[in-house]
Amino acid sequence: MKTTSEISHQGILWVNVPEQSEKELFKLQKKFGFDHGDIKESLPPFQRAKIMKRDHYYFMVLHFPVFDRETRRLGFTEVDFFLSSNLLVTVHDNKLPILDNFFNLCKKNDEIRAKFFSGTAVHILFELLSQLLESIFPILLHVNEDINQVDGELFAHKISGRDMAEEILRLKTNIVTFRRTMQGHRTVLERLIMYSGRELDLFSYQNYINNLREFANEIWHILESQKESINALHETNESILTLRTNEVMKTLTLISVVTFPLTLVAALFAIEAPGRPFVNTPGGFWIIAGLIGLGALLMILIFKRKKWM
Repeated sequence: MKTTSEISHQGILWVNVPEQSEKELFKLQKKFGFDHGDIKESLPPFQRAKIMKRDHYYFMVLHFPVFDRETRRLGFTEVDFFLSSNLLVTVHDNKLPILDNFFNLCKKNDEIRAKFFSGTAVHILFELLSQLLESIFPILLHVNEDINQVDGELFAHKISGRDMAEEILRLKTNIVTFRRTMQGHRTVLERLIMYSGRELDLFSYQNYINNLREFANEIWHILESQKESINALHETNESILTLRTNEVMKTLTLISVVTFPLTLVAALFAIEAPGRPFVNTPGGFWIIAGLIGLGALLMILIFKRKKWM
């Protein structure tokens, strides 16, 4: 089990909490004077993305996508931030390797620590957010590859209609989850800029702010494009399935139309009544069979001429 760690340099403290336990969070509340409601919201279950301004800190909640390679489904995880000019606390469930890697790099590398532990704690926050958002692009690329694969297999009929429908629904679910995960990032960032005062010195980090905006906008535009693509593939697959069903129904209908009158003719010849033609005639069976066959051939020719088959 990973425990709470901290880095202190040049008057800036970063506390990383990789386990969302009540014990650790209540220690932080007592040590830094955090609001009890914010501490409770840092515990499971997940909260909506938001930012709240308190008396001496900002409380921020953001979601990030997590891809499960075994199930090939996309989920998300929550990171809670407690931010002031000289303090950053990150609370998460240890599902984002980028976060832990950056923390460990700052802890072990003097040069990296000196670089980012300067100015205010916002410098660490913005660098961390930049790395987290940048790590999302490989997941977007993976989703794009899945969409392209489905697009190629849809008309090649390499997989069954049922499997294709399940694959499309999996992708649609992943994209919906992705969009739900990312939709709060732009709002939270803009509110952080709007809420923050001089103590955070955001003017010094304008490049970071611009990059974060670009990352968030680009991710959202890609998700919009992916949503449109998978919806189009879903509609196309539904149309193909409908056409296949219609072809099957058409074939069955034609068989019924051909066989019903012939069955009726055969039934008429089977009636025990005086005057039945061909029944008592030598070779009558073959005459009746020929008439039935001729009727079937005639109907088939009529259907072909009308382009019904």
